[in-house]
Amino acid sequence: MPKPKRYVWRIKQKKQTASSSSAPPPPPPPPWVELPREITADILSRLGTVEILLNAQRVCSTWCNICHDPSMWRVIDMRNDEDTYMEDVFDKLCRIAVDRSQGQLLKINIEYFGNHDLLQYITQRSSQLRHLRLVSCDDISNGSLAAVAKNFPLLEELHIYLTAICTVDIEAVGRSCSQLKSFTFNDCGFRGLTRFRSLHIDVNDQALAIAVNMPELRHLALFGNTMTNEGLCAILDGCPRLESLDLRHCYSIDLKGDLETRCHQHIIDLKCPHDCTHGYEFSAQICDYNSGDDQSVWFSDYFNDFEYDYDDFDYDDFTNPFNGEYLDEDGFFW
Repeated sequence: MPKPKRYVWRIKQKKQTASSSSAPPPPPPPPWVELPREITADILSRLGTVEILLNAQRVCSTWCNICHDPSMWRVIDMRNDEDTYMEDVFDKLCRIAVDRSQGQLLKINIEYFGNHDLLQYITQRSSQLRHLRLVSCDDISNGSLAAVAKNFPLLEELHIYLTAICTVDIEAVGRSCSQLKSFTFNDCGFRGLTRFRSLHIDVNDQALAIAVNMPELRHLALFGNTMTNEGLCAILDGCPRLESLDLRHCYSIDLKGDLETRCHQHIIDLKCPHDCTHGYEFSAQICDYNSGDDQSVWFSDYFNDFEYDYDDFDYDDFTNPFNGEYLDEDGFFW
């Protein structure tokens, strides 16, 4: 005899009730969600700009909210690791980070990407900028800094490595950034520039621009600069508050006699042209120019019609440029 429909319905209802009562409770929220906001922000800030934008902000709504806080973007560190295929991606990520800072950006580091447009974008939105570092930004050309210098009047530190800037840039930064205390302009080192000086190429123009326009400097690094004793004397005269001076690989300087005494007496932390480069974070190659060979010329900007004879270059023990790591596709050193 079939059971009444009402009885069947009650059996099903009891089974559903029993099933629902035996279901496990929902899992608790992840433990990191309960951390104080300031601690979470401190942890996330250690991941780096790229990791935050590509991964961390997608973990949960709490992290996403913190990653949009302007205080998270007072320091921006963008390192491309020399991947030319990622330059456009890093450019976009950098702009996003700058936008999120909402004018609170204090310090930014850009390595192996960047151009004039990006530099202008940053400075137009970051009037509080105190620290700017550019490393191997090949697409930032001469005059780029001069065009934007007026946009960061509070700049205290400017560090430039393996990036082309000119005397006009140095002069503009000096005039516009009166609070500048630390300036780095480091390049590759090379020796044997007597012939260039005889051709009336002014190897002291950058040093003279620093001396005239940056009188408040405390720290100056000119690794691989071409200046002579004349340029060094101008810097010592024009920057009386210098505490540290890096002259490594400045092989046109003859640091002897009264000039050497003066440097040691007035500079607390002095690195001389031939001092060891152990621990220097970039290439420390040394290239020798043989002034007696008209066919061997280093400055391609001035002499585009000469051929390079690599037998005339001498290198120190720090690197072997012929392993390919320091050569571009045309065989030139970067």
